[in-house]
Amino acid sequence: MKQPVRVFAIGLLTAGVIMLGFYFFSNGNIQTADNLSDEELVKLIEEKGYHVLSDSEYIALSVDEQGATDSQTPQKEEQPTTKAKAAEKTNDEKNKDKQKEADNKRENNDREDKEKDKEDKEKNKTYTLKIKSGMPSSDISDLLEENDIIDDASEFNKYLEKHNYSEKVQLGKFKVSSDMSLYEIAEAITK
Repeated sequence: MKQPVRVFAIGLLTAGVIMLGFYFFSNGNIQTADNLSDEELVKLIEEKGYHVLSDSEYIALSVDEQGATDSQTPQKEEQPTTKAKAAEKTNDEKNKDKQKEADNKRENNDREDKEKDKEDKEKNKTYTLKIKSGMPSSDISDLLEENDIIDDASEFNKYLEKHNYSEKVQLGKFKVSSDMSLYEIAEAITK
């Protein structure tokens, strides 16, 4: 038993020494954001295709965009003086179009979700649960999920076990509905 432990310890020691050697003798030319000046960071970011704005430029741009969306009258766009400005405007327009599409999709999804919720509320389902002798609580949960009374059988089963309802389940027929909470269903089948 001592020999494997010694070999393991020697391996750890060797790995540690090798790592220290790399740490101390490697060249420290690695550039991190902490080592770069603001101008160098801006230059690197712009090389990647991003734009860097000062606080005042950002505020002016956000006010211009907000004013453009608030007003209903179309505003004249200035003619670009260089190809770069033209490319920036087309990129901005593309980004605005993408943002509008995303907003429209989000609104449509929200509307669909509200309609679905409304339909679900209108489709309040009731079910008569028949509990037989020797029936485990997991079977009860599965029956409730199959009949759309609960969403997740395992969640309801965990709830029964956590609150000690699984030991108190009674035999018989119980009327349950989809608008009942887990607590209400558990109380109904344990009375």
